[in-house]
Amino acid sequence: MNRKLSERWHGPFWLGGMVLAILPFFVAIGFNGPRASWVLGPGKFGENIILATWWALGGAALGGLIWIKLSGRTMVGRFRRWCSEKHQFHWMWFIISVGIFGFHNYLFLDGFRFTFFEKTSTMLGRVLTGAVVVGVFWLACGLAGALAPKRMARWPWVVAAFLPMIMIADFVSIIYSKNPIINYINQLDEEGSFDLATNLAASGLPIPSWAVVIGFAAIVFGIYLLFHWLANLDFASRLHMPRWIMAVFLVGLWGGVWAEKVAGKGWKSRNAQRWSHNVYDVHVIVGFEPPLGVAEFKVQFVAKASLGEENRVEEFDGEQKRPDIFIIMVESTRQDAIAPEHAPFLTHFRDFECQKLGATWASSNSTALSWYGLFHGVLPVFWAGDKGTSVSENKLATPAWFESLKRAGYRMNIRTVCDLSYRNMGATSFGTNQEFFQVYSHSPTGETHWQDYYEQIPQREKESFESVTESLLSAPSSGNFHFIALDSTHYGYRWHEDFEPPYTDYHDDAGVPGFPNEEDIASIKRRYHNSVAWVDFQVETFVMELKRLGRYDESVIIVTGDHGEEFYENGSWFHSSSLLPAQTQVPLLIKWPKGVDAPPQASASHLDLLPSLRDLLGLPEVPGMPGRSLLKASEEERTQMSFACNTGVSGVCMAWYRDGWVATFRWEDPFSYGPPEEIHLDEIIGPDGKSEELEDSAEWLDLLLAKFPDAPGRLFSEFNLVVEEP
Repeated sequence: MNRKLSERWHGPFWLGGMVLAILPFFVAIGFNGPRASWVLGPGKFGENIILATWWALGGAALGGLIWIKLSGRTMVGRFRRWCSEKHQFHWMWFIISVGIFGFHNYLFLDGFRFTFFEKTSTMLGRVLTGAVVVGVFWLACGLAGALAPKRMARWPWVVAAFLPMIMIADFVSIIYSKNPIINYINQLDEEGSFDLATNLAASGLPIPSWAVVIGFAAIVFGIYLLFHWLANLDFASRLHMPRWIMAVFLVGLWGGVWAEKVAGKGWKSRNAQRWSHNVYDVHVIVGFEPPLGVAEFKVQFVAKASLGEENRVEEFDGEQKRPDIFIIMVESTRQDAIAPEHAPFLTHFRDFECQKLGATWASSNSTALSWYGLFHGVLPVFWAGDKGTSVSENKLATPAWFESLKRAGYRMNIRTVCDLSYRNMGATSFGTNQEFFQVYSHSPTGETHWQDYYEQIPQREKESFESVTESLLSAPSSGNFHFIALDSTHYGYRWHEDFEPPYTDYHDDAGVPGFPNEEDIASIKRRYHNSVAWVDFQVETFVMELKRLGRYDESVIIVTGDHGEEFYENGSWFHSSSLLPAQTQVPLLIKWPKGVDAPPQASASHLDLLPSLRDLLGLPEVPGMPGRSLLKASEEERTQMSFACNTGVSGVCMAWYRDGWVATFRWEDPFSYGPPEEIHLDEIIGPDGKSEELEDSAEWLDLLLAKFPDAPGRLFSEFNLVVEEP
């Protein structure tokens, strides 16, 4: 073989191996084409990037090896020389990367109840884990570079240089929202195709997608140049070592990780072992894993079909009364946000016009799941499956509840100021047949979405209420359904320019502090409460119009929040990071038609709304529905439950609430398209905020049934404890 010719083909083989390795990812994600078995499905964009990176390195290395073979060179001898030759060790990058990894991992432990020695031991194990991970990256990039042509030998180091940046971005995300950044990146192709613009707008970041892409590329290139500049400094470039020494060093570090795990198993508490394992995605294989929770259950969730099918065959009496129904959904609104200082109308409305309800809960800490639970009357655990159907088939049936109203002659109106294409909210909440509704209005989608979306929200909300009022002027006196979604109270917290807010000393800077003091938190809450005041003003204006039109007395008016909003009570901002009450307890204000007897209730949730409205309209109960009619008296509090969309660093997927007690659960792959068959009890927290400490799973089951006796029967058709092996 002509060696000169073969050298010319070295680059194409190396690059070709890389391109072929990542081509399936481009086809599946970039062009929404067929997916190879190793390419994860929609909603796993971040994990696919990680996979594609390793495939790219492996493909490049394989291409280089094929070229070596075809050029007549000896692969074994070349590999032996590569292992033994002294190579410049980028020790500054190694130390910086391990340091960032350690600090990043330390942030995950904040909020978990470790003793000093448990936390110290855990951090030792995590630092050693970081050193192993970083070292493996160094060897992998070095191998791919060694098999590349000389002019391309440095290219794989882009991956190594990029690693610290990813960890920095991740711990910034954890500082602000207690959610790993991969949870957000995974959502970029959740609707089946890559959509950066919509996700940026929905997150509250008024940045065009092209700016993000260019900025990302510039940062990567800048870090790559910085990496090589540091490596070439005189004091940083003196350390050279054979690569086999690095391999032996990594094996020793792995042994340290193993020793920490084995030793900790003997003296650490059970909670400390599982917390230190569950909160991290990256682990070094050591031969054993602690259990996910304190007790494991084999379960079968009550089937969704049994909750809704009966709605489809019922008929309404033509003479049956059909009160107007108005549901006003207020974004990110906590139950305690309704206070006389900034929401005087809603406070009065709640106290004197609405049913007396105790603690009230959203069915999720995320908008998409919360709406889904409300409009389907089913557990949000089924949301992912319906979302997957809407992505794969581009079709989803209208919820049975809306079909029932339609057959009863109701005129259906949906008005939102948010983009209903985000996370397939429109499809999963209302179905894909928009013609089913007389009005189906939402924010426009596309690149213009980011630019003026948030500035226009207050005006669009005002126009929504005006549109409803105008439609009522020509509508019959009953049989009108209106859903109105407001977004001013989303992060950014805005109000109309003509509105005078109650607080003038509010936070007016971009972003929120990662380590806030008390005044930082108070000023941000004052801005939030200003947006609540704007909503209060709008609802008051609308209710006064209903009274003026003579429609108030006979109408159902429901004002609620899709989820709560955390202001650092548990070390986090905003929502979608935990299922603790700050993010799941919402107002639920229900004004029933005049003369309806609505007894006081100890608690209620979104899941109770459809059973209650069915009861009002004289429809029979649907067996197995997790909610219940609030028009029926109850002598004791029922368990309320909420489900997570983003599980945050805690990994908690489901929470139960009753009499001040909270039980949390987790399961593997919470973003899968089907309800889990195995769930793990994470902890049970008492009214004093302290986690219970018990010895074995049977004791945990007894406590769970004592504090939440009604929950298993409402949620599951099968609920069996997995007995621990002695």
